[in-house]
Amino acid sequence: MGTVKVKDRQTLLDVAIETSGSLEGLMDLAIANGRSVTAALEDGEELETVEVADATVVERYAVEGVCLATEEEN
Repeated sequence: MGTVKVKDRQTLLDVAIETSGSLEGLMDLAIANGRSVTAALEDGEELETVEVADATVVERYAVEGVCLATEEEN
C-alpha cells in the first residue's frame, strides 16, 4: 500500500476514513499498524495504509483538502 503521516489531533478512525474512504478500513488499519482502534496517535507519526474501500471519498477529500482531526484538545 503506502504510508501516511498523522496530522495534529487525528485519530485512527480519521486516518482510516481519509485514506480508505470507509469506516470499515479502521480495523484493517489498526491491525496493519499493530495498534488498538482507540490508540492515541502522535503528530507526524507514519502509518501503513490499507486497501481503499471507497475511492470516491478518498479522491473528494484530497481534492477539497479535507483533513479529519476529531481528537479533543487537552
